[in-house]
Amino acid sequence: MPTFSVEFGKHWVKRSKELGRDLTSEEAAVLEAELFKLWIAEGRLDDLIRTVHANHGREGGLEQIVVLGYHLRETKDADRIHSLFRGLISRRVKAFYSWWPRASTGHIGAMQDAAHAMAEAMDAYTEYFISLHKLELKVECDQLREEMKKFQAREKMAAVLPK
Repeated sequence: MPTFSVEFGKHWVKRSKELGRDLTSEEAAVLEAELFKLWIAEGRLDDLIRTVHANHGREGGLEQIVVLGYHLRETKDADRIHSLFRGLISRRVKAFYSWWPRASTGHIGAMQDAAHAMAEAMDAYTEYFISLHKLELKVECDQLREEMKKFQAREKMAAVLPK
């Protein structure tokens, strides 16, 4: 089966031929969202999780993460919820800690990059928390909240929930 980017490329070419021109960035975004939703409908969830990790592991992709997370919550797919969010959180927390040593010395650019990386990690944590809450996994919610507090306090910690 082709990857998301390969399939997106095929759809891009087809749509460009139909229009007789290249797509605008807005049209490309719409096409990407349509393909993403199609893959959800087709049940290509593991492929989408890999795509999100590959394309948005360290930052961005919040709309796709929310759409996929919502679907996984609605289908009560706890294993894939853990897979999606633990993978994102792992990458995003590492991104933060890659900036933190220089940021903690007062390097302005590193401080800005560390703050951005922390915000991206917190977005993933928040979506994960919402998913766990919707599935009524209270113990996991409490554990994740503690992990989030430690991350905000910049305390190194091991993940408390499944990878």
